[in-house]
Amino acid sequence: MVLEDIKYQLNQFYSFDNIKLSFEVLNKQGAIYFSAGKILYAVLGSKHDIDAFKELKDLNTAVNIQVSIGESAPEITLNKYFDEIIEIISENQKKPDNMQDTENINSGDFEILQTEVETSPALVARISESLSVIPGVESILAAKEDGEVLYSKGVDDVEFESADAIFLFNQSRELGDILNFNTLKSAICEANNYKKIIINNKNVLYSMKVSSKVPALKTQMEAVKLFKET
Repeated sequence: MVLEDIKYQLNQFYSFDNIKLSFEVLNKQGAIYFSAGKILYAVLGSKHDIDAFKELKDLNTAVNIQVSIGESAPEITLNKYFDEIIEIISENQKKPDNMQDTENINSGDFEILQTEVETSPALVARISESLSVIPGVESILAAKEDGEVLYSKGVDDVEFESADAIFLFNQSRELGDILNFNTLKSAICEANNYKKIIINNKNVLYSMKVSSKVPALKTQMEAVKLFKET
């Protein structure tokens, strides 16, 4: 399918900055501008951004694709990951016909849709992967408040780590709710011979075990910075 071919090309240049993907499908010219994994702007014929991807979603035909490096987007009107865009399209298709057009969705509905996307498993995994490569992070686990594990990497005992993260969260409530689930909060927790950075973001708890060779505070600052930029 056309979107699968486009996604494959996007993945090849996921970590690159300022990439332009030009393509032709069914005699229509299109372009997708993306940087550091995020799609900034898309056009297909007279369609732009989400509407352009809607046109491509169900196409199963040949597509000619060319990739250019160092091409900045003419404007930033999308700024979303590929999986986020697909989720938005899927959510719109589930709505009644009179709600399909994003122009007819009121601001309240759009905020709800954005919240659903922000806490999607795909985005949690992407954030977790980014956290895992921060210097000092030895392992990471992402879980919901009820203990359901959404992601883990480098964790020997997932159930224990999930329970420990929730224990630290519950303990924080007694200390003034430092990990309040309504806002972005973070804390460095020490236990025996290791340190953990606990970060809550949008109802997901991220627990990172930190190497003793790296200052935990520096790792914490890098992690919080990543969330603010996401």
